[in-house]
Amino acid sequence: MTSPEYREFELDDGVMSARVWPRAGAPVMVFAHANGFCASAYGRMLGQLADRFEIVAPDLRGHGRSRLPTDPETHRSWDIHAADLRAIYARLPQAPDLLAGHSMGAVSTLLAASKMDTCPVLALVEPVVLPLSFSLFARWPWHNPLKGRFGLAKQARRRVNGWPDRAGAAERYRRHKTFASWAPGVLADYLADGLVEDANGVHLACDPQWEAANYESQGHDVLRAARMVGSRAHVLRAGRGSTVVNRAGLERRGVTIEGIDGVGHLAPMEAPQRVAAWIAGIADTARG
Repeated sequence: MTSPEYREFELDDGVMSARVWPRAGAPVMVFAHANGFCASAYGRMLGQLADRFEIVAPDLRGHGRSRLPTDPETHRSWDIHAADLRAIYARLPQAPDLLAGHSMGAVSTLLAASKMDTCPVLALVEPVVLPLSFSLFARWPWHNPLKGRFGLAKQARRRVNGWPDRAGAAERYRRHKTFASWAPGVLADYLADGLVEDANGVHLACDPQWEAANYESQGHDVLRAARMVGSRAHVLRAGRGSTVVNRAGLERRGVTIEGIDGVGHLAPMEAPQRVAAWIAGIADTARG
């Protein structure tokens, strides 16, 4: 299996880091991760696809190894992540053949694709698609009405963010029930770039304040993007706890939705091989 390497992309306001599985002459896939995670968390899944794609998996703004400014106070939508992704696409030697992502990364990929002149096929795992009324409420012009009301954001702000060393952090994560269903090795992959060393030990690469702001920043227009992309977009919806709430809204705009049973929203961590197989199948279908 091809081993990933790190590459850096100069953007207008900083540096975006990416894990890249190089494969000369192969179709190019760009994969965007979920909020609070980083590209390294998907190593088990993406490694399954490295024999057929050149894979570029960036660390989104405020995550992993990327060095880009963040402002939780003014953050209102995931359009900023979409703009960063478009900047990455433009800096690749060849246009991507497949765009993929998970959760926030899936939505950001959809938003980015909706502004492309030529849209490749999209494989979107558990995008966050809320009811239309919720999205309209989130676009209130004078302030963010969701701030302080989102349970996941409250949890993020309470998150422990500091340990003496990596071993101590890893031990605490291993004891948490959230990670009990993850496939072997995925937690270690996540912590590889999900932790950053400092003078006092280690802390999270994604500041909990930024993670919380992402949860609360729902002012982007997912359904408009879905209408622009239409049948080029394919969604994988988890069998339990799915964030694809407005399924009918996507289907009315031509998006294909398939289910994956036995897993939750973090399907790529729980079943990396099954999710990788689904992404490969979408690429095969697109090629006809």
